[in-house]
Amino acid sequence: MTSNGTAHMDMPVVSSAELTQTFGVLLIGFIFTATLYGLTFFQTYIYYTRFPGDDMKIKSIVGLLWALDTAITTLVSHTIYHFLVTDFMIPFSQLITTKTFIAEIALSGFLALVVQCYYASRLWTVSFKRTVLPAAVVALALAAFAFNLATIAKLIHQPLFSQVVSSSVKLLKGISTGLILAADLLIAGSMLWYLRPSRNPGMALPEGWYEKIVVYGINRGTCFAVFQLAVLITLVTMPDQQVWLLFHWVGGKVYINSTFSMLNFRNTHHGRGVPEEASLNQNARGSAGRSGTYTTRSGLSGGADSSHSVQFNVHPDAKSGGAMNIELDMVRSQGDMTYDDVDSEDMKRVQTESVKSGGPSKPHVLEREVA
Repeated sequence: MTSNGTAHMDMPVVSSAELTQTFGVLLIGFIFTATLYGLTFFQTYIYYTRFPGDDMKIKSIVGLLWALDTAITTLVSHTIYHFLVTDFMIPFSQLITTKTFIAEIALSGFLALVVQCYYASRLWTVSFKRTVLPAAVVALALAAFAFNLATIAKLIHQPLFSQVVSSSVKLLKGISTGLILAADLLIAGSMLWYLRPSRNPGMALPEGWYEKIVVYGINRGTCFAVFQLAVLITLVTMPDQQVWLLFHWVGGKVYINSTFSMLNFRNTHHGRGVPEEASLNQNARGSAGRSGTYTTRSGLSGGADSSHSVQFNVHPDAKSGGAMNIELDMVRSQGDMTYDDVDSEDMKRVQTESVKSGGPSKPHVLEREVA
């Protein structure tokens, strides 16, 4: 009785507020991390089943990001298990920094680099191959990755987890996060600017509040920029409360799911994804007999081969027989043009228009009359 009472008295008393700011924050971050990994897995499945004919580079990037997210989730799980189970009886102030925690910081930095470089290539496409902004994004991403490696070198020599954000680590991690945030803001602002409706007439627009949130809040890169801002603010203002780790862990999942959401949101044509700016989905207005004229730009994928799907969705009231969808597929392969579901007269007329307009790399005006 005496020995047990003495042992009980010797155990450190931890307040509820301290637990909330330490183990509580880590547990909440892990819960969100595990939940969002499920979304990552689901989006990966959707991508590979819906776009089997996509370019091998994009398919490889998706596979790489999924593998990185799986590894990061495993490392976070081990870190949480070690702190909350293995070292449960050890006070938070005496916890030793685990190797899995440091490895997670390294992989998260590499993941951000991959995502930002992919968005830079996307920005190069939608800006009609202007190189200034994509080059700036890549330069910022590489600089941030270099500072992240310097942060890891400092973390290796910091044994206590409670003091993981020392003055030198705080400086290096703050610079790395600031550079990542600058690249994210440049990505989000540029994507919103170049994919604005006035610049891409006829581009399919999001309908309803849900699609608007997905397109403008997630696909454009706005969401992960907000999370990086939260990481930077909490790291600078509350370095000892581990709150920044919550946003750091969740932010990595936001990077991946934003990229996957952008890819899965595309239209599909013969198993290949159609870029958002090359997809038309306009409702024909007026009664039957009117013609609709739509303009689209081809050759935006940056490769020699491009595939675009132009859809003319006629209003259901235009014909008594119900809705009629007319799809005109343009496929360019080594200078040859083929058209599916178009009669010979229309094919000759469209080929003539393509030659006059300068080929598939120039803007086209395609007109189809509905009888």
